[in-house]
Amino acid sequence: MFGCIWRLGCLLVLAVCAAAAWLTRDTWYPAARKRLHLAPAAATAPAVVATPDAKWEPLTPDGAARARAAIATLQSRSGRVYVDVAAGDLAAYAIGPAIRDLSHDSTGAEAVAHNERLYVRAMVNVADLADATALGPLASMLNGRQEVTVRGKLEVVGPGRAEFVVDQIAFKELQLPSALIEKIVSRLRVKDRGPATPKDAIPVAIPRELADIRIAKGHVVLYKSVP
Repeated sequence: MFGCIWRLGCLLVLAVCAAAAWLTRDTWYPAARKRLHLAPAAATAPAVVATPDAKWEPLTPDGAARARAAIATLQSRSGRVYVDVAAGDLAAYAIGPAIRDLSHDSTGAEAVAHNERLYVRAMVNVADLADATALGPLASMLNGRQEVTVRGKLEVVGPGRAEFVVDQIAFKELQLPSALIEKIVSRLRVKDRGPATPKDAIPVAIPRELADIRIAKGHVVLYKSVP
């Protein structure tokens, strides 16, 4: 009888310890992995849910042409000071070429503007992004064609120059580590990259008249450079 009570007591203590370890895992788990020389655990990416103000829009050649025409209106001295463009149209204009660099057989590319960021998703061949060596432990989970979502901020960094700074690449809910993001992004638009271009940024050529790009409530607003 006492032996049974002893075993139940031990199990209860183990259960309490396990619960405490689980609740405090964010404080000790990363340090333990580092001490054991294990690769950082893959993070999970929150899903992007479309709202009435922000909906997924396709990337098309016509959309790129519409964005190009809208930006052209800022080049006229008597033209508008700002112009509102669709997220899909701007993504097709600014990031479409990089997506083709990323994967020549990508399909179903769409974009949405959400929380001051531009998201682009498409079906791609994982082998086009990185080889098994670069993917490391993730290689066993990522293969074949997968839906990838790229999140970043499109910023004007100088006259005629903008950068799409990528801060997240995710396959469904699996988020790639920042070091792998830099490896993937640094291979894009190589001819357009300069010595100062960050490894996690995609260079984008823009008219000198385009001074600022802002995202709010699902809308992308382009502002003219005013003398």
